[in-house]
Amino acid sequence: MLLELNIRNIALIEKLRVEFGPGLNVLTGETGAGKSIVVDSVNLALGERADRELIRTGAEKASVQAVFEVGDNPRVLRLLDEFGLSDEDGLLVISRELSASGRNICRISGSVVPLSQLKQITALLVDVHGQHQHQSLMIPARHLHFLDCYGDEEHMRKMDEVRRLYGEYAEIKKRLEQFTGDKMERERRIDMLRFQLEEIEAVRVKPGEDEKLEQQNRLLSNAEKIASSVETAYSLVYLGSGRSPSAQEALRRASSAMGAIAPLDERFEGLQKRLEELYYSAQDVGYELQDVKDGLEYDPAQADRVAGRLDALNRLKRKYGPELSDVIAFREDVREQLSLIEEGDEQLDRLNRKYNQAREALASASAALSESRRALACGFVEKMLGQLGELGMERVRFQVRFQTPPDMESAFSAHGVDNVEFMISPNPGEPVKPLAHVASGGELSRIMLALKAIAADHDDVHCMIFDEIDTGISGRMAQVVGEKMATIALDRQVICVTHLPQIAALGDQHFVVEKQTDGQRTDSSVRKLDDEGRIKELARMVGGADNGDSSLAHARNMLLSARKVVEDLRAAQRM
Repeated sequence: MLLELNIRNIALIEKLRVEFGPGLNVLTGETGAGKSIVVDSVNLALGERADRELIRTGAEKASVQAVFEVGDNPRVLRLLDEFGLSDEDGLLVISRELSASGRNICRISGSVVPLSQLKQITALLVDVHGQHQHQSLMIPARHLHFLDCYGDEEHMRKMDEVRRLYGEYAEIKKRLEQFTGDKMERERRIDMLRFQLEEIEAVRVKPGEDEKLEQQNRLLSNAEKIASSVETAYSLVYLGSGRSPSAQEALRRASSAMGAIAPLDERFEGLQKRLEELYYSAQDVGYELQDVKDGLEYDPAQADRVAGRLDALNRLKRKYGPELSDVIAFREDVREQLSLIEEGDEQLDRLNRKYNQAREALASASAALSESRRALACGFVEKMLGQLGELGMERVRFQVRFQTPPDMESAFSAHGVDNVEFMISPNPGEPVKPLAHVASGGELSRIMLALKAIAADHDDVHCMIFDEIDTGISGRMAQVVGEKMATIALDRQVICVTHLPQIAALGDQHFVVEKQTDGQRTDSSVRKLDDEGRIKELARMVGGADNGDSSLAHARNMLLSARKVVEDLRAAQRM
């Protein structure tokens, strides 16, 4: 459940904090007040594309922070553990920061995370349905996804199996096509691979060799500086000069001087011992510096060899790298490809056997997935008809049409071999036709709501957001859609942006989005309404700007009726 949303410098919002509650949360407000900004901010926190245009004019950066309750969501907790993250007493804080320079930072519980991890986690937290998303119903290619979302764990396992087997099949097919390609192209490829292999093998690359050579090169190229520094340090520590003693001699004299008075005071004795220790340390350093100095020798030929070797390795890294380990991996891959090509018929037969095995395994898994989908479609259609009936489309006919080509192999994909399209006949006596061709805007909204209601029974996402899903709906149908949202909200949190008073009245919490201006800047705010505030806002939605007595009375009755509806829904759920 989304508990809290904090927004800073997003579009018209300078600073905003909203606390959501369980059940149905509704947001209303006049057109242009900024309702969509709240949903855009949630989408930003969930990992949607970060557009710098969202940053408030004049601000250097913008941020969104969302606080979720996840203690009762085991899937989220398992994924957090997998990523090395954790909740805080059942709470999860997700934040996103944008800067005008283009920097984009994602955090989970204070830890910076990649966007990909953020999106994997938030996908289990919130399902957002935007005001234009129902247009995806107009794209038949999306219908398969809607059907698969209705599947159980066994169905999902079959989908994963097809996805895995298709990856193996596609890889083997690609290698086979390379092997059996045009003969002239094959010879050109052999020549290129041999050249690459000979170029790498001529250098005799060893793992980690470049790092050792770079260290040697640093020492050799700084030989003169090293010799001078060591000589200077040795003279100062061990030899001294005619007019000044060495460091170790100075320390010996100081220790001897303090030794003469050590019996007089503990402080003198302590200082004498420390000076003595320093003397011995300086003496050891002097011996070590002498060893280093005696071992220094500069060999110009060796320096040339090291530099030349490094140059040869760097050339390979530029062509086959970027790292030396990549060059070695590339060499092994070239060897394998050459072996595969040059061994001829034996390798071809082996690859053909692997290809046939992969094709048969994929065909079998795809057929099993198709069978599962067809069985799934029966229950899915029954559920959809039930939901649509509750949404005022009692006489609609709804079907799932499958198109599986006779040549299964030509249809292989990571999603199986099925093409699925939803068919509908909104009115009695008319044949079913593709949904994209016959559904109106209001019908699409209700169909999408039916899909979301079904999905709510099949997933663990505890928060659903509807951004003006009521497009094209009015009158009695607005009441029906509102009651459907209220029903979904009995088991999970629903946040709904709406312009319909019938839906707003059914909310457990009602927020109004308002826009203010001081003549210089415009700012949007969100305010939670009490009962009187709700009545005034409902009256505005019903009768416009004129909140007369009749509008207020109508709004008051609407709110009382809505509460009775919600009580009846809760009572029915308990039965």
